[in-house]
Amino acid sequence: MKDNAWRRGLLGLVLALILAWPAIGSAREVPLVTGEHWTKSTLQERKSFLLGATTIMELEQEVEGTPPPPPDKSLIDVWCRGLSHYTIDEMVKAIDDWYGTHPDKLSRPVVEVMWYELAKPNAEKKP
Repeated sequence: MKDNAWRRGLLGLVLALILAWPAIGSAREVPLVTGEHWTKSTLQERKSFLLGATTIMELEQEVEGTPPPPPDKSLIDVWCRGLSHYTIDEMVKAIDDWYGTHPDKLSRPVVEVMWYELAKPNAEKKP
């Protein structure tokens, strides 16, 4: 029980720092990873990016608890259900394939591709 409280506290702190970042660094923008970055990165960098993104989703899901908030209050449930159909390697391939078939859209952020092409369309499917 004590371990779980510590874990929740740490997750809350991490989430608070993430959410507070715009206020802390208001003169700075969060770097946006686009297809230009993605296509120039190594396989390991791509996997690391996806592991970081999914870890943030897991943290948010943990903080929100069970049952998840309604969809108009959080998108985490859609992210998690939609991406649960993929392994990290499959996500890398799907994103690679999308940018490969849309070379004119390399300015599109990777998170948009993840949301509109992977997560959202698959959120209603059974894993």
